[in-house]
Amino acid sequence: MNKELKDITITVYATQDTVESDSFNNTYDANATYPVANVTELKEALTNGGVVAVTEDIQTNNIEDTAAARIVISQPTTLNLEKKIITPDNMGNNTNSNFVALYVNADTTINAGKDGGIDTGVNGGYGINVNDGATLTINGGYYYGGGTAVQVQEGTLVINGGTFACEPFGDPYGYNFLINCADSAYKNGTAKVIIQGGTFINFDPSNCTAEGAGTNFVADGYKVVPQTQTNGDIWYTVVAE
Repeated sequence: MNKELKDITITVYATQDTVESDSFNNTYDANATYPVANVTELKEALTNGGVVAVTEDIQTNNIEDTAAARIVISQPTTLNLEKKIITPDNMGNNTNSNFVALYVNADTTINAGKDGGIDTGVNGGYGINVNDGATLTINGGYYYGGGTAVQVQEGTLVINGGTFACEPFGDPYGYNFLINCADSAYKNGTAKVIIQGGTFINFDPSNCTAEGAGTNFVADGYKVVPQTQTNGDIWYTVVAE
């Protein structure tokens, strides 16, 4: 009482409990954004779902090859990537449980700006893996993975924009699996890719070998425009016809 507290900073992250109501209902805060600044907050937010914002680069430091170390979207989520999720180098050495930067196990929309996305570093794991029949929609951002930027294990990937690159596999595979589906799931129709925008480095999504010669992930009404860069890379950009 009658005392003053100085020289501290307090940050409050709050969302509405469903037992709370305003004069209308108990969902007035349903679209509130939860900003996250470290891997602990990120994992918790993605477990709960909703609108999650990465407002500064997050180094995940989750190198352990265990299921507990995974970063998993397990509830429907809108993920706003103003900055990047960056996983440790050498996650590509993991072979059992944790070789992907982001596991998408529920319907998700990623909205990312020019500084946002996913980066798995050197000898890194895959960027994103879609599971459990989820639909992932990507709008913008930069996605870099070890061999694969996005894989669909079971579900649907919709790309409307963004830049996608990878550290190539060794010969003869190279960049062939930048965007990829699990083979059996692609064949039986439970893994799908629909590309309506974006730029793909050294990977032509309209004519690749990801799921056999001549694989075409580009949606009807769209085409690929290639552009050779000064370093020899070819950027394939998907645009409306």
